[in-house]
Amino acid sequence: MLNMMSDQPRALSEELRVVVVGGGASGVLLTARLLDASVAQPVHVSILEPASCIAAGVAYGTEDPEHLLNVRASGMSADPSSPNDLVDWMQARGLGGPDTFLPRREFRKYLTEHLQTAAKNAAAGAHVVVQESVVGVTPSSGFTQVRLSSGLVLAADFVILAIGNPAPGIPSALASLAGTPCWVPDPWLPGALDALQDCQRIVLVGTGLTMADVALSLSRRSNLANQLEILALSRNGLLPLSHLPIQPPRSMQVIDLENDSDDVLELESKIRYRIQDRVGAEYPDENWREVIDAIRPFANALWRRFDYEQQRLFLTRVLRDWDVHRHRMSPTTAQRLSELLDSSIVTTQTGQVLHASPSSSGGFDLLVELNGTEQELSVDAVVNCTGPGRSWLEPANPVVTDLMSQGLAQPDPHGLGLMTTADGHLLSTEGKAVDQIFVMGPPRRGTLFETTAIPELRSQALHIADQILFSKLPS
Repeated sequence: MLNMMSDQPRALSEELRVVVVGGGASGVLLTARLLDASVAQPVHVSILEPASCIAAGVAYGTEDPEHLLNVRASGMSADPSSPNDLVDWMQARGLGGPDTFLPRREFRKYLTEHLQTAAKNAAAGAHVVVQESVVGVTPSSGFTQVRLSSGLVLAADFVILAIGNPAPGIPSALASLAGTPCWVPDPWLPGALDALQDCQRIVLVGTGLTMADVALSLSRRSNLANQLEILALSRNGLLPLSHLPIQPPRSMQVIDLENDSDDVLELESKIRYRIQDRVGAEYPDENWREVIDAIRPFANALWRRFDYEQQRLFLTRVLRDWDVHRHRMSPTTAQRLSELLDSSIVTTQTGQVLHASPSSSGGFDLLVELNGTEQELSVDAVVNCTGPGRSWLEPANPVVTDLMSQGLAQPDPHGLGLMTTADGHLLSTEGKAVDQIFVMGPPRRGTLFETTAIPELRSQALHIADQILFSKLPS
């Protein structure tokens, strides 16, 4: 049952009322952890999700069977107490083993069943999913008001912003294409690529993981077979690298927190020497992927120890190179993309769109810079593959806009996400923790640099659930 607003404060003997804003992976993982403890500590969790299904979001909402996880199954368990939970689920269904890169739509099913299992083992009626948007959140004495798009107002003891990745930012040169056919500002919206089946010349703006998925989808759906011409461009022209089909699970020491957190460029050089010249290598067959993966558990600790200037240097000098090594394609995706590149269906360039306008033929006229030279292109379609935008910039989630208007939220100094405490509480413009509101997942990127993948989300869910269930209620 929903906890609608009342003029009376909630009695302390009643169950905790928790509203989770967002039903993607973050919201599902947190709700499952709250339900795990709901028999010992009464709790009612309302997931507010405008989409028709949960556990989807940008990451897992795709129905394309070629869109695979970018991490092998052995690292994607939703259950922090059972590292093999996903692998066991897959093997029971004949979907592979620990080194499988599962289709993302299958992982969505796994997350959904994970929540269903937690709900089955919890107190009766401990959670509900409401297909509505949250437009505002206002803390007040004894409870927090949660305003829904329908006009309904809920009362909550705690609110968790689990809003996932924001919509892609639109490059300024492409803003003039708004509303035109065959311009795709967000390729992850349902049916976003449907209108491009008869388009021959397509430009993808961005060369990261989104580009790889979009290129695979377009090549398979196209009605033009080998006549298809896809140009992918970005300012650095770097493509994501690939995982190994099998990687040995062995320990490796790369980071020394005490000595590696003073100078980010020195740290970058140390890692390059380790990879290229094998300085400090621990195994004769050591692979660069193992080195990168050994850094990941220390990434957030390093980020918090870097001062503002060191963080800025990382973002401007190191980030893109880190991303192509850290966020890797599955071997299958890499192989498919390689085939498209070899056949010249897909080509990549270092460059950017300088100006874009609809053409009289129904396509687009682009002025682009490719390898330092300006040239004009006539294309049939343009797809924005630049990846997630900024959670506090338009088109921001309405609840973020509302919180910022109240002074209850602010962007972090680098504009990556929302300012939070180390424990995940939202920070107001006055720098005070908003005790009733937690932030989980991608919006915490300014405070926790690694905050988008399942291992990080799994850890955050457990930590926030513990704080909610075993701390005093807000006064």
